[in-house]
Amino acid sequence: MNKLTIMALTVATTLVLQGCGSNSKKVITPVAPVKTTTPTNPTSPAAVHLIQPEDVSKYVETFKQNQAELELQIEGVKFDISLVEIYTGDNIIAAKYKNGYLMIGFNFDKEEPVSSLTVLESDLPFEQAVANPARALDSTSIDIQEDSDNIIYSGTVTDRQTKGIFNVRLVFNESLVNGGSSTIEVTGTKATVNGDLGTNTYIQMSDLINNNPAVDTLILQQISGSVNDEINMHTGRLVRNAQLTTMVESDSAIYSGGVDLFASGAKRVYTEGAKVGVHSWCCVNGVTADKLGRDHAGHGAQLTYFREMLGAELGPEFYFFTIEAAPFDGAHEMTKAELDKYLLQP
Repeated sequence: MNKLTIMALTVATTLVLQGCGSNSKKVITPVAPVKTTTPTNPTSPAAVHLIQPEDVSKYVETFKQNQAELELQIEGVKFDISLVEIYTGDNIIAAKYKNGYLMIGFNFDKEEPVSSLTVLESDLPFEQAVANPARALDSTSIDIQEDSDNIIYSGTVTDRQTKGIFNVRLVFNESLVNGGSSTIEVTGTKATVNGDLGTNTYIQMSDLINNNPAVDTLILQQISGSVNDEINMHTGRLVRNAQLTTMVESDSAIYSGGVDLFASGAKRVYTEGAKVGVHSWCCVNGVTADKLGRDHAGHGAQLTYFREMLGAELGPEFYFFTIEAAPFDGAHEMTKAELDKYLLQP
C-alpha cells in the first residue's frame, strides 16, 4: 500500500473515530519520562491495547519525528504548521502557521489528497479569516508526491488581489491529523483542557503531570472528541495514575473522547449545564461499533479502558451504553440521571 493511500486511510479513520462529531530525520529531543501506563485495575479477561503500554514511549518518539517533518515554505521561507480543524463537507484540512492558516485539499469521499492549497494571512479565528483574510494566496499549479511518510504539495500560489505568483511547498503526514489541536493551560492547582484530543494531548498531559505537581484538577472545557483514540486511552491512564480530578463547568461541552478523558478522573465533578455527549464509533470492516455484537473483539481496547476507569461491571455497562446511545455521526447528551449512574459515583 503506498503512502498516499496510507495517509488517506489514516485521515478517514481519524474522522470517523472523532465523529462528534523520510529520508533523513531531524534531531528530536528525547521523550520526557512519563508516569507508567500499566493498567491500574488488572481484570479478567486479559487487557487489550491498540498501543501496548510498553510501546507508548516509542510511539510518541516516532510521532515527534514525524511532526518535525511538517513544514510550509513560501518563497523559501519556512514555517511550522499545526492542525486547526478537519472539514469533511468542504474537503479541507485546516492548519495554522505563523502568519495565518492553510486550507489543504483532501477528497474524503475518494480518500485521497487533492492538488489544492490556499494560504490565508490573518490574525483572526479561522472561520473569520476565510471570510475576510488580510491576504489570500490560491493554488495555481500544485503537484503531489510522496517521500517516505510524507505527502508533499509543491508548486505555485497566486495572490488574489495583486495576481503575483509565489513558490510554495508543503510537507505533511499523518501526525498533522492525529496530533490533535488541544491546549492545556495551568492556573494554580487547576489545568484547563480545550480542543481535539490526540498525541499532542498525551505529550502535554505528561508534561503537566511531571512539571506541575501542585495541579490536582483538570477542567475539561470545549472538547469535540479525539482524533486518535489509540493514544487517548493512554492519556486517560496518565490522569488516573496521577490521581487527578476531572471536572466540567456549566459552560463545558465535551464529546466522545472528551468523555473518555472525563471518566479517567480519580474523582469526577459535574456542574449543572455542562454538555457531556457520547456516541458509537466506526468501523470494523464497514460495521459500526453498535452493530458488531457485544462479544466482538473490536470492543476489546475500549472495554479494557473502561474496566480500569469505572470497574469490572460498570465499565462495560457504560461503554455499551455510549455506543448504543447515538450513531457514530451523531451524539447523545447525557442526562443527569445517566451521569449519576455511570460517571459520578464515588
